[in-house]
Amino acid sequence: MNLFVRNFRYWLPVSLWLVVIALESLFLSSNVTGSWLWGILRALHLPMSWTTFGTLHHILRKAGHVTGYGILCVLVFRAWYHSLGESRQPTAPPGRPAIDRWRLRCAGLALGMTLLTAILDEWHQSFDPTRTASVRDVALDVIGGAIFLSIALFVLKLWREMPVRELETVSA
Repeated sequence: MNLFVRNFRYWLPVSLWLVVIALESLFLSSNVTGSWLWGILRALHLPMSWTTFGTLHHILRKAGHVTGYGILCVLVFRAWYHSLGESRQPTAPPGRPAIDRWRLRCAGLALGMTLLTAILDEWHQSFDPTRTASVRDVALDVIGGAIFLSIALFVLKLWREMPVRELETVSA
């Protein structure tokens, strides 16, 4: 398979997810999401004080940061891992597999790109008078990326170490 085509299929989801993040940054201010959430709660006939609503809205928005940037970090890791796979070094220090070092390098690249995206997003928001830019949101975005990536790598490790069971045929 052509190298460009092979890499394109790994970087396309990253590009599309970056578009999603950009569109959310452009069009989904807290006023917009707040009015949507309030409408949903009213449609469900859930009574709620303004204080409780504000807390719920804040938690959901921060969970959105963690989730959105967590997904981005996993997608970027996957893209780097497969794109740079051809240059993987087969040697490693004694007692440490080369694959762990390779995953660590790709994880660093993924977290770096997640950080850069979060910084650029908050920088963009600093020019919009209806938005607020926050260093805490950047930290939350990177923490979300680290959490999602850690979970993904842990699940991948468990999956790879899972014993292959032979199918037993039951004769009846």
